[in-house]
Amino acid sequence: MSAAALKDEGNTKFKKGDYAGAVKAYTESLESDPAQHLCYSNRSAAYLKLRDSAREALADAQKCVELAPSFSKGYSRQAAALQELERWEEAIAICEKGIANCSKEDADSLRKTVIEVNNRHFTSELRGCWHGKVTEALGGYDQEMEFIDHCQVRVQVLGRSIMGQFRIDATKDPRHLDIQVTMEDIPAGMPPPPPVPYIAKVDKQGLHLCCPYMKMERPDHFGGEGYCLMTKGAMEQDSDASLVNLSKEERLLLCAREVIAAFPSRKLEEPHQQDSDEATREKVMAQVKFETSIYKVQQKFGEEMMKEVLDSAKADAVGVRGLSGTPELEELKAKIRMMDGGNEPPTMPP
Repeated sequence: MSAAALKDEGNTKFKKGDYAGAVKAYTESLESDPAQHLCYSNRSAAYLKLRDSAREALADAQKCVELAPSFSKGYSRQAAALQELERWEEAIAICEKGIANCSKEDADSLRKTVIEVNNRHFTSELRGCWHGKVTEALGGYDQEMEFIDHCQVRVQVLGRSIMGQFRIDATKDPRHLDIQVTMEDIPAGMPPPPPVPYIAKVDKQGLHLCCPYMKMERPDHFGGEGYCLMTKGAMEQDSDASLVNLSKEERLLLCAREVIAAFPSRKLEEPHQQDSDEATREKVMAQVKFETSIYKVQQKFGEEMMKEVLDSAKADAVGVRGLSGTPELEELKAKIRMMDGGNEPPTMPP
């Protein structure tokens, strides 16, 4: 078969997904005619579809550029292979070389590749688990984020693990990071919450994040109430050694005291449209701080004991040993009546 026929056979196999077969056909074509820049470009693309063949793909793309310095796909193939090898700066440099040597239309395509390289580079830096504590203004709770792939993120806060999507724009300085989580408790017919506009950077200290505070406007610097420094790795689950030698009755009483301390001194209010920004901020943060405090008590004593303490404050509850007849139980009942206007105690946080 001629070199042209073998190249066509490689193209056919590539379209069918037989990438190993395509490589074989392209190789035989190049043995007949080693001056085919298109065949090197096509074999590079086929190598990129095969596992652990990025170095071969890069070598073919480099040969393609040598044979045809104005052929833009040779540069984009090099950039693709270099990205697979995580040689990000080299990928950008080869795109810039191609921009200088190609037509205006092809140069525009390579400029888009530069954006892709920057985004993929930052995505690779984000990948994995990070944990950190938000500022006291936002509740002072621990959060964990796991960037799973190029778009999926898992956010864990206050015992909730929520899946979401993220999108980055690494061409901005500071880099833009938008995170949109999927809320399971949204009423039917209600739109999903909008993405949260962060700024982000990764350095030797860790992942620097800054989110909006009270207004959904992207911050322009790392600082203020929305700033959080995240450390690589998952959150550690600490156990409280001070509870080990206590009896169950003693732990119940201590848990009740900490639940009481977590409750605010007045009933929490929902924000209203007519509220000022300051009033809205105070209402939202009061709710966040309450949920954070209650979650910390739950982490310390466990879900079952927390439930037992709250259930003991119900009007028709059977006396719980360790709490029956105590001032703490009466104070807890009073706090719950104040919070709920006479309703039953609140359910456990999800």
